[in-house]
Amino acid sequence: MARLLQAVGEVISERGVNRVGINAVAEKAGVNKVLIYRYFGGWEGLLQQFLTEGNFLTDYNKQFLDTNTEAAPSPCQIRIDYLKGLLRQLKNHPPAQEMLKWEISSPSSALSQQLVLSRNESYQKVLDKFFQSDQEDLNAVTALLTSGIAMLLLIAPSQKQFMDLNLQSEESWKRIEHAIGRIYNSLQ
Repeated sequence: MARLLQAVGEVISERGVNRVGINAVAEKAGVNKVLIYRYFGGWEGLLQQFLTEGNFLTDYNKQFLDTNTEAAPSPCQIRIDYLKGLLRQLKNHPPAQEMLKWEISSPSSALSQQLVLSRNESYQKVLDKFFQSDQEDLNAVTALLTSGIAMLLLIAPSQKQFMDLNLQSEESWKRIEHAIGRIYNSLQ
């Protein structure tokens, strides 16, 4: 089963969610597609299991909660750390990028709606732990920056340049990380 779920991620990375199917996953995993029907009931079941076990954003949030058990020096610093980590993780996790593209292009899909609910519950756990008194409405700032990060990552493969940022350059991504810190530090 783990091999099939790994194959889903690999095929999603290579082709995108909309061009993935049972045949491609079975071939990548080196198994007969009958196994997918037997274990998961078909493509929907396999994708649902992949989302449940391999939902990058909820995994990242859980990891962040587990590794940040102590209170940060300031709410702004924990937000900076969170968003920089999110950017780095998303940047290095193509299946998560493809899932975000799919979610945007298929908002009425039951699986897409499940992904949104799961992610929002996961975000809420981070908010509840670290940001209960949010006098400056930093949650809105965080939402804006999170969506901006996602957008830049999603356009990077097809648009090499955004404003004066070379999205293929590590230097530009460091500038973005620095900007995250500057934004939050200006709000303190």
